[in-house]
Amino acid sequence: MLFFTFVVITAFVGVWSHQVWQGQERALQTAEATAANLARAIEDANNRSIQAVNLILFNVSAGMRPGGWAQGKDGKAFLQSLLDEAPQIREVAYADANGRITDISRRTELPALSIAVEDYFKQAQEGNLPPLFLSTPQPGRLLGSVADIPESAHQWHLIAASAVTNDDGIFQGMALAILNPGYIQEQIGALNIGPGGIVSFYRYDGAMLVQSGLDMLEIGTENHADSPLFADHLAHQEWGTFRQAGATPDDHQRIISYRATTRWPVLVAVNLDQHDALAAWRKDTLNFSMVMGGGLTVLMILAVVVYRQRSAQDQAEKQLALLGAALKTSANMVLITNVAAQIVWVNDAFCKQFGYDFNDVIGQNPKLLNSGMMTPDVIQNLWQTILAGHIWTGEFINRRKDGSLVIVNQTISPIMDADGQITHFVGIHDDITQRKEAEIELREAKIGAEAANHVKTQFLANMSHELRTPLNAVLGFIDMMRLETFGPLGHDKYREYAEDIHNSGSHLLTLISDILDVSKIEAGKMKLSEDRIHLDDLAQSCCKLLRHRAAGSNISLTSHVPEHFPDLLADEVRIKQIVLNLLTNAIKFTPAGGSVRLVMELTPQGGIIIRSEDNGIGIAAKDLARVLEPFGQAAENITLSHEGVGLGLYLVKTLAEMHGGRIDVTSEVGVGTHVSIILPPGRSVN
Repeated sequence: MLFFTFVVITAFVGVWSHQVWQGQERALQTAEATAANLARAIEDANNRSIQAVNLILFNVSAGMRPGGWAQGKDGKAFLQSLLDEAPQIREVAYADANGRITDISRRTELPALSIAVEDYFKQAQEGNLPPLFLSTPQPGRLLGSVADIPESAHQWHLIAASAVTNDDGIFQGMALAILNPGYIQEQIGALNIGPGGIVSFYRYDGAMLVQSGLDMLEIGTENHADSPLFADHLAHQEWGTFRQAGATPDDHQRIISYRATTRWPVLVAVNLDQHDALAAWRKDTLNFSMVMGGGLTVLMILAVVVYRQRSAQDQAEKQLALLGAALKTSANMVLITNVAAQIVWVNDAFCKQFGYDFNDVIGQNPKLLNSGMMTPDVIQNLWQTILAGHIWTGEFINRRKDGSLVIVNQTISPIMDADGQITHFVGIHDDITQRKEAEIELREAKIGAEAANHVKTQFLANMSHELRTPLNAVLGFIDMMRLETFGPLGHDKYREYAEDIHNSGSHLLTLISDILDVSKIEAGKMKLSEDRIHLDDLAQSCCKLLRHRAAGSNISLTSHVPEHFPDLLADEVRIKQIVLNLLTNAIKFTPAGGSVRLVMELTPQGGIIIRSEDNGIGIAAKDLARVLEPFGQAAENITLSHEGVGLGLYLVKTLAEMHGGRIDVTSEVGVGTHVSIILPPGRSVN
């Protein structure tokens, strides 16, 4: 008996260990595949981003070098125009052959900056600089910032640079682009890397540039050339996936997938927490262990029953009586039949669950529970198993006396006498109806959530990198044609077509950017980068950008900011987006000969009001609420002749609310519209 018990326990433990090991390995392999797919997606995005940076550096080189088309013209305006096409770049600059910054996109006056002492400049002078150079992280948000090390990684920058030479290959200067590390976090936010996941960007020499997780962004401060990633893996293959133990005994093991870009000197590594990857496996293991433990318990009870039957008859009767009492009070449903499949005993839980009295089922065949929903193959397998002296375990759909259905996890075991002949069968039923329904609901919810998350992720990634980046490239080349960078086009019609292409591409890029902004806001991925904003400069900048458009429609565009008006503490990019959307809407719906005015004033409590005023076609009272909804527009007979998808005012409203403000719209058909953004007093800075 002891040997039999040992064999059963060993078998159960062996099966349990094998299944647990296989489940763990499958979970790790799935996590490795996920890490590899993420690394591939980030590498593709990284290639496109660096390609856009390289194109802008090419435009700076072509325009700003001695003899370039921008020499003698407004170089700052040209450099500022390039920033609109590359959100990952904070500013661009040009340095002459002596390392002095001669032009920069910064809106302030030209600072006295020099890069003559920088190693990369010396390499460029010597002709040793690669076609595209990426620096290690530099302190400060802009070129030439003070050397104090800021705490926030958003206050650092990376320098992308390329040497500028003349047609004879003589060094003429350098084109510089200041990269925003925070743009990388926006890319990572669109991917599912898990709570403990980290994405790191390195140069090929092992220098870490930046690493980001879902809720963190860190700059690199050390070289990892001696780490296993570079020393053991990258040295043999440009991409791959491996498992790595934690740096300390308390650290979790990691799953690392890396890919070296095919064209640019950047390596991306996706680092997933193995503990997170095994979360689902641990849950499944617990459930499986409980099932195996239950099965082992049943087998042990049956072993005790068999052992007692081999003892003296009187002892057997006592033990059977004891067992009967235990089964009678068991919470599980228990049914015992003879070899002719006639029910000889059921416990109270069975009667309560199926609605039968004890005497109603004695002598009956278990078929009275048949729901008709089990296949003949299952029934045949059951009988073949138990008649062969083996235990059968499976799920059954049974029918209660009242006709309702119940799903049970059923274990049927043969009971044998001293000669090894089967005398009875005992069936133990466990009601799993609620668990099955919950599993179905969870499975459907999981499928729905995964589908929604996949659609969102694909939308953000595809729209951002498959549409916006090619459009940036198209607009960059069209600008070169419009401005006749390499000489005249030869016919006025070409200039007209180039202008049409540029206008259409710019409009499409604006629509894509608005849709992406709405997606990021609704997904909670948009973060504010607050700074002190001089509103008079912002108003002039916005009016300057739209003055040509207004003049083309014969519309007067003016601004009014009172003297000594306080500064605004906010995200300058988003406040500028608010103002440009307000003015663009006003110009779009104002007839020729009309006027649009941008006004800044204070509320009685000290808050700041930004308001656009026009004498355009106006909005009916019944349409005021609709224009503030996503894709909401006024009546079709008014808006059919105007481009747009109805995201402008909704974005303005949402961005204002992110700053703690609100929007107020007043309008009268045929008279005009006033749209006001009211920001709280706490954002006013004297």
